[in-house]
Amino acid sequence: MKKCLSLLLPATVVFILAVGLSAGDLESKGKAWLDAHSDAASINVNGNWHAKEWGKIVLIQAQGSRDVTGDGDGWDITGVVSGKQVFLLFSHKGKVNYSAELTSEPDNSLNGFYSRGFTRAGVKTKPMLMIKQ
Repeated sequence: MKKCLSLLLPATVVFILAVGLSAGDLESKGKAWLDAHSDAASINVNGNWHAKEWGKIVLIQAQGSRDVTGDGDGWDITGVVSGKQVFLLFSHKGKVNYSAELTSEPDNSLNGFYSRGFTRAGVKTKPMLMIKQ
């Protein structure tokens, strides 16, 4: 029994550390990813949107602000507007699961792509189209 406990304790510590490190994903890596897109907002994305893969997405952007929050398909959304582009992080309990880079189109849509984790060169992306409701 003692031998079993001595093996279980290190495994538990490693598991707790791994969960703790991933939980800060949004505050550390997410904030840095969003801060890299720093142009003044030239659009406002506040409102209800629909994306085929995600369903209803609600985005909240205060007038004059770059910051975006919201929810969609069970995810918490944090993002920024930079120029006519929108950068969104889809997270749960502080862990970023998806990110999206979208550009405002004249027909009240946001068109771009999303990926698992953070979008960057070499990461596989999927198309994403959000239509304002």
